Amino acid sequence: MKSKKCKMYPFLKAVRGNWHNALFIKCDYDVCPHNQFPTCKGFLLTIDADGTPILMPVKILQQSSGESIESEECRAVLSKQSFEAIYGLYIEWHTVSPADCPLLELYQLSDGNACL
Repeated sequence: MKSKKCKMYPFLKAVRGNWHNALFIKCDYDVCPHNQFPTCKGFLLTIDADGTPILMPVKILQQSSGESIESEECRAVLSKQSFEAIYGLYIEWHTVSPADCPLLELYQLSDGNACL
């Protein structure tokens, strides 16, 4: 029987099993510019051994862990705009639609299957 790889595993491996070791990417919008409703709670960011960013939606981690994830409990907080400025070329090369949320798209296009 073949098992599916869950997107949670690479994230947890990169943060050494502790989401507090991730950076919190904060989406400071009252209304999502990418038409996500309800607006997201943000993303956690870590980097794998090859330097590739690994994103995990806060909402998904909260659902699977049952924990409340607060930005202040992470290593650092980065605005979505700052992430997009720093990773601009990476986003351009690894996403399909300029209209969709690049963070959500990077998560969805990453290797593995959704855990929930």
